[in-house]
Amino acid sequence: MNRRKQPLQTATHATQKKSRRVKISKTLAPPLMAHLGYQGARHLHPQRLPTKSAEKTVSVRLLDLGNETIENLQKIAETIKRLMVPGLRLKAIPENLMDRLVLLEKLDLSNNQLSDGSLPESMKRLEHLVELNLNTNKFTKVPPALKKLKSLSRLDLSENSIDNLNGLEKLRRIQILVVDNNKLTSVFKEVCHLKRLEILRCRNNSIKDIGVEIRQMKQLRDLDISNNKLSILPTDVLLLPGLETLNASRNKITKIPAFNIKLHNRHWVSEVDLSDNQITVFPGHLLRMTEKLDLSSNQIKILNMNAMKELERNPNQELVVDDNPLVFPPAEITGQNAILAFIQEARLNTPVYRGMKILVIGSHKSGKSSLIQSMVDNQGRLAEDLNESVAGIDLYDLIYDCEMKVKSEETGKMVKEVRPLQLCLWDFCGHPYYEFPHYLFFEQPSVALLTFNMKEFTPEKFNEMIGCWLDWMIAKTNSLKVVLVGTQCDKMSKEKIKEVKAEVKKQMTEFKNYHESILNERINDISQKSEISPTLTERMFSYRKLLIFTDTFTVQSDVIATSSAEFIGFEQLRKSIELIAKDENQFPPTPDYNLPLVLHKVKTFWVDVENYLDEKSNSMVVPIMPWDEYVEEVTTKFGMKKQIKDITQYLHVTGKVLWFSSAPVLSDYVFIRPAWLFELLRNIYRHDFEEKVDFGIDDTYKQMGFSQTRFERNKKELLQHGVMDKDFLRAILGYLIPPDMKENFNFLLDILLKGFKIGYPAAKKSKEMTYNFSPEIENIENVSKILIPWLRKTAEPEEIISLWEDRNDRERVAALLRFPKYIPPGLFELLCVGAQKTERHNLTFKAHWSNGILARHNKIDAILMISHESGPKGRGACLKYELRGDSPDPVYYPTRPAAMWTILLPLLQDFEEIIKSFKGVLVERQMLCKFCREPSFLGEWNTPKETQNLPEKVCEACGEKVDTDTLVQQREEKRDDVLLKLGEIRARRKDAMSKGMTLEQMLHEEELDKPIYGRERRRNVGILQAPDIAGLLPTPTIHVGSGDDSETADVDETTETNMENIRALYLLNFPGITNEGTVSDEETLEQTQEEENVGEEIIMTKK
Repeated sequence: MNRRKQPLQTATHATQKKSRRVKISKTLAPPLMAHLGYQGARHLHPQRLPTKSAEKTVSVRLLDLGNETIENLQKIAETIKRLMVPGLRLKAIPENLMDRLVLLEKLDLSNNQLSDGSLPESMKRLEHLVELNLNTNKFTKVPPALKKLKSLSRLDLSENSIDNLNGLEKLRRIQILVVDNNKLTSVFKEVCHLKRLEILRCRNNSIKDIGVEIRQMKQLRDLDISNNKLSILPTDVLLLPGLETLNASRNKITKIPAFNIKLHNRHWVSEVDLSDNQITVFPGHLLRMTEKLDLSSNQIKILNMNAMKELERNPNQELVVDDNPLVFPPAEITGQNAILAFIQEARLNTPVYRGMKILVIGSHKSGKSSLIQSMVDNQGRLAEDLNESVAGIDLYDLIYDCEMKVKSEETGKMVKEVRPLQLCLWDFCGHPYYEFPHYLFFEQPSVALLTFNMKEFTPEKFNEMIGCWLDWMIAKTNSLKVVLVGTQCDKMSKEKIKEVKAEVKKQMTEFKNYHESILNERINDISQKSEISPTLTERMFSYRKLLIFTDTFTVQSDVIATSSAEFIGFEQLRKSIELIAKDENQFPPTPDYNLPLVLHKVKTFWVDVENYLDEKSNSMVVPIMPWDEYVEEVTTKFGMKKQIKDITQYLHVTGKVLWFSSAPVLSDYVFIRPAWLFELLRNIYRHDFEEKVDFGIDDTYKQMGFSQTRFERNKKELLQHGVMDKDFLRAILGYLIPPDMKENFNFLLDILLKGFKIGYPAAKKSKEMTYNFSPEIENIENVSKILIPWLRKTAEPEEIISLWEDRNDRERVAALLRFPKYIPPGLFELLCVGAQKTERHNLTFKAHWSNGILARHNKIDAILMISHESGPKGRGACLKYELRGDSPDPVYYPTRPAAMWTILLPLLQDFEEIIKSFKGVLVERQMLCKFCREPSFLGEWNTPKETQNLPEKVCEACGEKVDTDTLVQQREEKRDDVLLKLGEIRARRKDAMSKGMTLEQMLHEEELDKPIYGRERRRNVGILQAPDIAGLLPTPTIHVGSGDDSETADVDETTETNMENIRALYLLNFPGITNEGTVSDEETLEQTQEEENVGEEIIMTKK
């Protein structure tokens, strides 16, 4: 008890003595007080200065700034890390305050009266200062003294009168910046260089817009820009990769721009607060990326049913729409659960109408993205260059309320009805790099908006801006309905706009006339010939078919002038799209599929299938279903197996799924999330690959064991040689397919190689530092590298040029494919990938460069070159297939044209199969003369019969007689009659020469040996008697059979011709025969070459 009373007695005693101390204080200085914090302590404690404590002082809060206080502070300055001098009404900071504070990390000067110039120069000594608080002062600009604080990471300038943030550019380490309650009208331009900035608070200012500079602030995770004067919230803010919290409440925002959110790689934002604004259209797309979305106190009337599906999928999401004038759902429906229940019921009772797919194409930076965003937002939008240069294809959804006349089910009369026209917009990047990969998505009927910059248009630029795109589309399909859209008309006078429109219309007429003149000229040339061969007949038919094809290609020649900046012309564009949608003749039913017309009702269970696949795609790592699995799963759940193709085709033409029904291999798969496939191809074909793909940005490379050196090596290999390392591709696609899912990746790679034909397997030779273009690959898991022809830009190797020239005098067969007007981009690359199929063509690639390949046949002594050359003035192009003999002994064992045709014909058949998908391409097939090497002959491999009956043809260029064996593959009968007999002679010659038999004895031998072909024939033989040539060709008759069973038969004209061929071929294979009928020692034949060329030819033909 006493111990408890002792403190009271001490306190009383202290109080009694206090009066005496006060009297003493009249002659002594008052004690200097401060709040001190010692190392390891959690709180500050009041202490006198100077302190006598032996503990290390690390924190100080001063209660005054007298000279004596500063002097006492300097005595302990070397250990102080935190100094607080708030609320002292200071107008300036003494120069000597900062002396000796070498370890200071935090400085608080808030709630004073500091103004511009009040901070001393001595602050530059604070090299370790991390945090500075200058809030609630009288600064009008950023204090210049801050420029030297290179370690500063947290800065508070709130509650001042600052009107700009110039001066922060050297504070590279800033992570937290607070500038609330100032007079700022702009922020992001001044702080965009702060690469490490994570938290930015700038509420209660006068900021009117957010510039594109914010894109550079990739580390920003918390942004508070509430209570300003914003009218538009840019897409760039919401797409910041690190954003976690956004507060843009209490502004004047009227609409949130639409943008493409990649579901497979979306970044979730914890909270987006857009309350107390003037938003009228429900920004449902934000539900795809936000955990909590606050839209309270706006002007929203309708909640989109499709957008609300996101809330149904994710019950943890929160949507706040209080205090809005809602009509759908009605205002009396409150609470998130009640709203969702109402929308689900409404969805069941609301009919769905078929929508339409719109492809937006045009040159790079022609204004496509601005046009699309303005269409989607229904207000003027400008997309900056960085946004418009995105790679590949982006998807957007848009709904127009379309008024149309329909027949009433009740009265049978025509009445007006408003139906929603659902549009799926595909934004094609206009960079030339994508002309080949984008071709795949042009095979179905749709509308195409072809954009061009009206301000930059001149008559000379018509082909560059419009003509080349029309060629690009016509080459693939005539099912597109093209609308010409001019952009940037706000920068032109009305007279100039009319002038451009008239010029485009004139050039469009000339474009069509030129296209027709090319075809009509060729038709007339054929018509004037006295005799028209089957080949010419087929060619004329193809020309007329092309004329009909181009006539049905619809282009709206009246240009729609638009301005995304001023939102001009969009009503006219909308009407044009609605007219196309209402016209039942634009997309008529096809015999292959029974689909509803645009703006007509879709069957309910078709919609159920669409919703089911939409849900399923979000749960699949690789949203690709093999066709059989797809059919099984959908029909098991919904039935109607007979309609599965119609349903899938409907989903395809409306852009909900991708099913390439007419493409080999790809038709076996359904891609149930198109955006995922677009993103996949974007990472393989990317024009800005060198700039965008960086080791430091993506951790996937490190997770897969890549070092910086290996990364750079693989990246260089792709950029310089067009060779993609398999692991490098896995890392690039790591955010689409996790690296540990090898089976999924191999499944996808198989589709890429066999279906999309992006390339073929290759392997690197470590010693020579070159590539093996035909490695032996057992399965897809053994692939190490992939050569992508579209990306390969290397020059033809010198050794290949030399090798090819060395065989310049050999036997040859050459086919030429001329494209007088336009060659589809990527055609040569597709042919190269197809030629590499060993099981079909039996070729070993020796070289592959930007516009050619060279390959050797694995059984026949021949080399093949496929080359691609542009036409004169960049118009048109040529593809050439040329085979040359590659026999080690071309004198005695030349490779015959018949054998070369067994190589060439399957390659040409591949070409014919591929060109079928390019229905609007004009191609002329020709064969080269073996003497002058001019394309003097028709390419008749599709209709060879007429030429097969001729022994030779005369070249119109050089006048030489050319053996038809070099122009067409000989027919079956001739090859059996001539080449097979030659094969028999060669096969039996070995035995005859060894026995010294004459040819007559050989032909009439009792037992005829079966011809033998192949490498086993390569042997040296001794000297023998020359066969009797006269016995080969008995003039009026021929012996049939052998031995006693032989008989004499009359020789018809055909047999006589064939026997003449045998005589010539025989002489070639028995050189050096002397007049005495013997072969000299010096002329002994060395059989060193494969003789499979003829034998394989016969065997393959018979099969």
